Amino acid sequence: MIRIFQCLLGLTLFSGLAFAGDHLKINPRLNYSSDSQDGPLITGENMEEGAVQGKPNFVMMYGEG
Repeated sequence: MIRIFQCLLGLTLFSGLAFAGDHLKINPRLNYSSDSQDGPLITGENMEEGAVQGKPNFVMMYGEG
């Protein structure tokens, strides 16, 4: 139990050092009823910071409702 808590604490503390996009926004002009090009789905600042060429790039989203 203590080991799990230590791992979670470490992940929480070091997640601030990860490279990622900031101030993410969903495109307000998206039209789900048609198959049109409405631009990028998600925009934000520093979007290219997290991508590493030649390696798989993961997107993690978290939300509360």
